[in-house]
Amino acid sequence: MGKLDGKVAFITGAARGQGRAHATTMAREGADIVAVDICKDLPYPRYALSTRSDLDETLSQVRAYHRRALGIVADTRSASEMAHAVKQAIHEFGRIDILICNAGIADMALAWDVTEEWWDIMLDVNLKGYWLAVRYVVPQMIEQRAGGRIIMTSSVAGLKGMPGLSHYCAAKWGVVGLARSLALEVAQFGITVNTLHPTGVNTALIDGMAAAAGISKEQLVEQLYADNLLPVRLVEPQEIANAALWLASDEACHITGQELKVDAGLMLK
Repeated sequence: MGKLDGKVAFITGAARGQGRAHATTMAREGADIVAVDICKDLPYPRYALSTRSDLDETLSQVRAYHRRALGIVADTRSASEMAHAVKQAIHEFGRIDILICNAGIADMALAWDVTEEWWDIMLDVNLKGYWLAVRYVVPQMIEQRAGGRIIMTSSVAGLKGMPGLSHYCAAKWGVVGLARSLALEVAQFGITVNTLHPTGVNTALIDGMAAAAGISKEQLVEQLYADNLLPVRLVEPQEIANAALWLASDEACHITGQELKVDAGLMLK
């Protein structure tokens, strides 16, 4: 038996990176998966985002665990697209038990060099998109009368300031405020809400940030994550997915409103 047998997980940003790891890990543990991603580039950040073929690969990996998978191309910044995505998920599976708000972008610039467009896209993707997922998924969870799990990807940058990441930090700190407030609102329905706070994760986002900043990946990692106490600069997506799996399982049924750090000890400094 799996830890998530009979559950349905709705995951944003599922085409690659951490989102794919969440999808495959939860499928391995018995969940059916709704994988949502924008599958196109935006004016910002200054690197390529996921593609439809990336999303299809996630679906293929989920189905390899003999779980059902629904891929939805949607922009999490759009109320109409997120409402439609949730409607599609309910039509296909009849329920949503787990919401993983994971779709996100990152890029670097000094606060006074961030353009208004960059600021708006960063906050819309990394914060508004989370709220819109909540807006349409939570009523379904309440209607089901079976509790639920909501897990939001924040960052160590949602707990401390980091140079060159003012707009990213603002969004990730906002995720914590959203999650804590939501946890208070939905506890009466048996729904838990928690945030994940990774140090740097070894995904295409790191490579894209380095290229956009005109520095090597090694330079970027040393600049941002040199304070990791454990002898590792980047953690792997699977390590974050393992933490999310625990939060989504019955083992964490009384854990809510918490910030789970997967930070290699960075926040101890």
